[in-house]
Amino acid sequence: MAITCKPCEAVLGAEVAGVDLRQVPDAQTIEAIEDVLEHYGVLIFHAQHITPEEQVAWSRAFGPLTLTQGVEARLPQCPEICVIGNTIDPPVTFSPRTAHDELEWHTDHIHLEVPARASLLYARAVPSQGGDTLFACMYTAYDTLLPDQQAVYDELQVMHSVSGLRAYLQDQGPTETSTQHDATPAVAVECPLVRRHPRSGRKALAFGNQVSIGISGWAAEQACAFIRALTGHACQPSYQYRHTWRVQDAVL
Repeated sequence: MAITCKPCEAVLGAEVAGVDLRQVPDAQTIEAIEDVLEHYGVLIFHAQHITPEEQVAWSRAFGPLTLTQGVEARLPQCPEICVIGNTIDPPVTFSPRTAHDELEWHTDHIHLEVPARASLLYARAVPSQGGDTLFACMYTAYDTLLPDQQAVYDELQVMHSVSGLRAYLQDQGPTETSTQHDATPAVAVECPLVRRHPRSGRKALAFGNQVSIGISGWAAEQACAFIRALTGHACQPSYQYRHTWRVQDAVL
């Protein structure tokens, strides 16, 4: 079956048909998925009946996998999988305490020297209400900046550190704080605020509202205010895709 995409009613995201995650993709399928992933940013595969081992095998076809640094969050029989949820002890969750609190916007592993290029999420259980995942389009966020802003942002270097995420989780209270972050050294990594996608050359912003803790050469207060304002621009509702989970959804 040929791969088809149905764009979501948002600036990013598409529902994909013609892909069975139980089957390790061949080179042609990988190339097709790489193209649509770059174009849409978020790919949704509904009704995927996969085991953890199949999820790992499918993911590994796209490149080497990185283990989460939180050992207790690893799935025992498949340590490549990080288990996220509030029904495990300790809970591993990045959700705010209430619907009115600030979200933790991030790119996975952005605080590491080599950030994640993609993540595959799979829903084994979903809550009766809530639990949506939001994605924001950093292409749109960059493209809608004024030309003068783009010229400045192209030159900025952002400091990322897990210390910012730790502070956010601690602020959410003990029920939202996982010990997985305590073992990670709080080393700051410096990266460009703007990056180009290697396939298309499109520019996108690369930052997180909690894990990005500074701007190279800027005072802390100035950098904090800048990141907060940038979050308001980049993560505004019109730049988002909201995924309401169904059991057996896979999202790349």
